[in-house]
Amino acid sequence: MAQVKLYNEVLVSYDIADTKQRTKLFTKLKDISLTSIQKSVFWGHLNSAEEASVKRLLKSYCAKTDKAFITRVKLSEQIQQNNSVGYEKQDFPKHSTSYHVL
Repeated sequence: MAQVKLYNEVLVSYDIADTKQRTKLFTKLKDISLTSIQKSVFWGHLNSAEEASVKRLLKSYCAKTDKAFITRVKLSEQIQQNNSVGYEKQDFPKHSTSYHVL
């Protein structure tokens, strides 16, 4: 049986000067079920299509002088190993990231 990974743990961060654009992006990221862990930082589990959607959102809401990124991480593992300050293990729940394909 092959094991297929459907979801990746991601971190999304942005620095957008325009308040209106920043607020719209914040709302869109919450709608995708990402969790706001700091003012302009989101965390969660996304499939490849959702990752591509977030990349498009970042490009559409960022002006030339703004900055943003999405990166795959293993933040939940780092939290479990107590490599953080101010966060609890339950803040970053593990997600079922693999399924067996028959």
